[in-house]
Amino acid sequence: MQVIERDSLTEITSVVVDEAVHNIGLLKDFHQNPTLKDFVPELARLSLSWVRLLPGEELSVHEHPTKSMIIVAEGTGRAIGDITRDIRSGDIVVVPPGSKHGFVGAAPSGFWALSIQFEGDGLYENPDTPRVAFVDDRPDVAAIRAENDRHLHEYRNNALVRLIGDIDSQPPEVRSGLLDHLQGWSDAFQRVIAARVVGENDSSARPLADEHLAEELGHNVLLAEIRDNRPAQWDPVIAAASSWFVDRMASSSTMERTVLSHLVLEGSGLVFHAAGLSSFSASRYFQLHDSADAEHLEMGYRALAQRRDWTPAEVGEVLTKGWKMMHLLSDRIAECALRTAPANHV
Repeated sequence: MQVIERDSLTEITSVVVDEAVHNIGLLKDFHQNPTLKDFVPELARLSLSWVRLLPGEELSVHEHPTKSMIIVAEGTGRAIGDITRDIRSGDIVVVPPGSKHGFVGAAPSGFWALSIQFEGDGLYENPDTPRVAFVDDRPDVAAIRAENDRHLHEYRNNALVRLIGDIDSQPPEVRSGLLDHLQGWSDAFQRVIAARVVGENDSSARPLADEHLAEELGHNVLLAEIRDNRPAQWDPVIAAASSWFVDRMASSSTMERTVLSHLVLEGSGLVFHAAGLSSFSASRYFQLHDSADAEHLEMGYRALAQRRDWTPAEVGEVLTKGWKMMHLLSDRIAECALRTAPANHV
């Protein structure tokens, strides 16, 4: 008898299909190990691989010509594609040939699973010629993704993002001022996601709104803990910009709610929290957002891909307005924080 440690198996993390590199998480094919390859009878041609996705990491939607079975060994995640549902340790995902499917790791640790195929080579047994075809975004969704990527790139130069990325060099008053004014927006964000649920009357979109609320609920309390629960600082510009987002959730279309919630708010959160994580690495507030924001951003693209009641021009207009408001809000938080610096600080 012999024990093969999972860590000893050869791993691959990406493949090239149609000249494009696709992340596949972490995959350990049993047939790459000589002992396991010899042990599994060739006539059965059972292909086994460990697969792992970290929190927020996605194996994008794809299909293959052979049936496959995914056994979740530990952790949690989400199946996407033809169906969307949470998965956890002990679940078995049965994938018929040609089924469109993918997976996303969930907080706090993602998941490990056993991937099994029953005929032919394993899906990634030959990494240079994987037996999969990735399902690309619809052209209109791809265009929106590209447009939003430009907004995300621009937001990385926002005053607030630059400030939190440099917060360790700032006086303690600026650090406290940033968090105290950020608290006002964090509290308002809870009203934004709640207003989205209340205002959403499309039954097909309501589950996403409910899921988003459930995963974000109470994060403002975690921010307050960093600040020793001091009262938040009120500012009229921050309050007005925050109220604009609440109003749009209560009175706009499903498309606008989706774009603002996921592409703008979660997109900006992804950039901001990544910039601040090194300075607040022990904070649950920053840890949770570091793992969740990327997945919440992807939720928006997937939701748009499932709908036909929008045009790129309409979404582009919502993006422009939403990002302008986010820049206004963020610039003001940075301005208020810097005003707290001592007079002699250069």
